[in-house]
Amino acid sequence: MTLLQLRYFLVLAQTLHYTRTSEQLHISQPSLSYAISELEKELNVKLFHKENRKVALTIYGQQFLPYVSKALALLQDGTDSLQEMLGKVPQIVRLGYFHSVSASFIPALVESFYQQEEARNIRFQFVESSSYDILSQIQAGKLDLGFSLHQADWAESVGIIRQPLYLTVPANHPLSSRSCVSFADFSHEPQIMLEQGSNLRSNLDQIFAMRGVIPNIVFEVRECNAALQYVGLGFGVSVLPQVPAMDSDKVFVLPISDQDKEFVRTVYFTFRRGRPLSPAAQRVREHIIRNYSLKDPSP
Repeated sequence: MTLLQLRYFLVLAQTLHYTRTSEQLHISQPSLSYAISELEKELNVKLFHKENRKVALTIYGQQFLPYVSKALALLQDGTDSLQEMLGKVPQIVRLGYFHSVSASFIPALVESFYQQEEARNIRFQFVESSSYDILSQIQAGKLDLGFSLHQADWAESVGIIRQPLYLTVPANHPLSSRSCVSFADFSHEPQIMLEQGSNLRSNLDQIFAMRGVIPNIVFEVRECNAALQYVGLGFGVSVLPQVPAMDSDKVFVLPISDQDKEFVRTVYFTFRRGRPLSPAAQRVREHIIRNYSLKDPSP
């Protein structure tokens, strides 16, 4: 089995057309047919079948395809890594994060990283999405590194930040005269919450259930900025992480007392276990773990 045979197989599996495949690979059609035939002989299965001049993958070809795709992609990663070391290609690190760390943490992280002279050749490709989506993109190989509130058995997760949650109330709300609140102070207020499926909503549902309180949910929204808009209009209160939109004269932000420890969550720095990283991504990973890991990793 040769690397060329695997590349020919992958392109043919994508095009399902011998003529287009041979043109794309800049080889003759007989050479393509011979390479596929030799690969099938070695594997002792038919990978493609023809029917009325149409080409299709057999069940064996369908089973083989994802393994070939992963193997060639991994090999390309290795090639790119060597080229980065030689300085022949830009050193790009794909880093993902969710909204509530985008303004408070990411800029400071990047600034500290670039204080290293050897880091000046590295560039970031940033992706902002939901916490769960960041984790999914790391698993799929679309991101090298990321920050998430979720953990998974396939991932390495290092605690980086203790992120407190705050109560946001309308500027003229009676609680706005307080310096701090407890759960009992706001548990029966009209609640503006994120939609089901978000990490924050799951946390709050659990907290209310543990305290035996059924929340009075008046609005469900997709993201924090929308929740703050409804708070500013006086429709209710909302428990949220710190985000830039809190800097508004229409809302008042209150710390939740230390006795309510459930209102602090851990942000994890995450990467896929066992997946090779480029030298640039390794350098970013080492910088983050060395400088930002929590001394006490417990929640």
